[in-house]
Amino acid sequence: MKPRAKSATLIDLELVSKLKSTTVVFLIVFLILSALILLAEGRSEEYSATLSVEQVARQFDALRQNPEELRAFFLAMPKGGDIHNHLTGAVYAEYLIDQASAEDYCINLDNYTISPNYCGSNNSQPVKDAYSNSKLYGQIIDAWSMRDSELLDESKRDHFFNTFGTFGGATSNTSALLADLRSSAFLENVAYLEIMTGAGSAAANLGRNVGWNDNLSIFYNRLIDYGLNSIAQNLSDYINDTDSGSLRILKNRGDPGSNVTVRYLLTATRTMPKERVFGQLAAAFDVANRSSLVVGVNLLSPEDNWNARVNYSLQMRMVGFLHGIYPNVNIALHAGELNLGLVPTDDLRFHIKEAVEVGRASRIGHGVDIMWELNCDRTLNEMVRNRVAIEIMPVSNQIILGVTGKNHPFPVYFERGVPIVLATDDAGVLRTDLSEQFVVIASEYPKIKYQDFKKFVRNSIEYSFLQGRSLWSSQGDYTKLVAECSRCCPGSKAPNAKCKAFLDSNEKARIEWKLEGDLAAFEKKYAIGKTNAQ
Repeated sequence: MKPRAKSATLIDLELVSKLKSTTVVFLIVFLILSALILLAEGRSEEYSATLSVEQVARQFDALRQNPEELRAFFLAMPKGGDIHNHLTGAVYAEYLIDQASAEDYCINLDNYTISPNYCGSNNSQPVKDAYSNSKLYGQIIDAWSMRDSELLDESKRDHFFNTFGTFGGATSNTSALLADLRSSAFLENVAYLEIMTGAGSAAANLGRNVGWNDNLSIFYNRLIDYGLNSIAQNLSDYINDTDSGSLRILKNRGDPGSNVTVRYLLTATRTMPKERVFGQLAAAFDVANRSSLVVGVNLLSPEDNWNARVNYSLQMRMVGFLHGIYPNVNIALHAGELNLGLVPTDDLRFHIKEAVEVGRASRIGHGVDIMWELNCDRTLNEMVRNRVAIEIMPVSNQIILGVTGKNHPFPVYFERGVPIVLATDDAGVLRTDLSEQFVVIASEYPKIKYQDFKKFVRNSIEYSFLQGRSLWSSQGDYTKLVAECSRCCPGSKAPNAKCKAFLDSNEKARIEWKLEGDLAAFEKKYAIGKTNAQ
């Protein structure tokens, strides 16, 4: 009997089954090959980036003996953020003259102070006259900055701090000042500014009117009763208006400085009586707790002032107390901006330690006298363990304190592993910029390599007070991304959906992501440019 022929339907089903199996195999092979190709491309991209870094590092070592080449190098290098600078002190005198002239202010020719009211009397004349009087123009700049400071009849340090009272009348239009700072930062390849500005006289007067009480809880509650919340809201509105006003100015003139992100630290002035200091600190904490633009608080002014000296420990307790009320508010503190001979040696023994342990600071500004402190090793170890960053400002320390080179504690912080950030302090008064801080460190400390400067740049965003999570899985370790972005090349223009969602919801990570892309582009361009030149 002949075998029965298969039906057409059965044959079709078998064919479909075979085709399906073939398709599945083909898809599996395709996916495996695609994955291998992507992996190879990723490794190739990673290898290329590593090669660029190595090439740049070699070129950097070759040019570091030439300060002019260093300036060009660091100006072109993306520098992340300048997270220790003061709003009015950061503006150059030339721009302050422009602002005073635009407001039709007058200048006292005896002391170069600004006033809106006394033109034609008391030896005053319109500031705008300086445009046609080059001698007067130069005299104003010298009085408002450290230019030609070697010719001064007073110490550099005294002249520095005196300038703020001299040009203060020219700083009322803070939106215009901020617009100038944003514009200059963009030209210098600085993407982020964390700017200090004062908590103001209303908060200080509130503390004075309430009157001192040794019980800080009672004092704080009385501040609340007498209007602290209203003052804090007014301060918050002022910051918002200043920031939006600067952006409008930049937009109207088509200035790319509007791309520079700015956040603010509200400051208290430690040289005032204790009740006024506490009023300012309380307002600063309250604003930082409620405002998206104010990301932290600071305490500033000369530590050798009488009020600052006798109340230093009390002021640290004030900050620590307010931290307990506002635990989410970030704290950065000026501490240890002192040198031998400036104060009694007893005052050199504890300022940084108390700022870290009592004031709960996440960053220390200056920290120059660290090795004069008792148990300095313990403080340094605590800074390393708790990732308390040190803000290093070599130009400021050289001009104001006369501390530089081997007498500066920068090598100590570096060798101990304390996170380092380079910053300007008061670039306008000091006649400097962020790039120059890098030049000074590169010139004076030959052991600091390109990879170290790259880490300082990354630190400026990692240890900033920007909102949201970091791009990096472990603070200060730039070898491993967070899980959400672990499958992406940092800085690429097309992160996957998971990483993009993470970046969209975390401002700090988003700016760090862009910084990685900017650094990679700089290294690639610089490596190729130098190779072609050779």
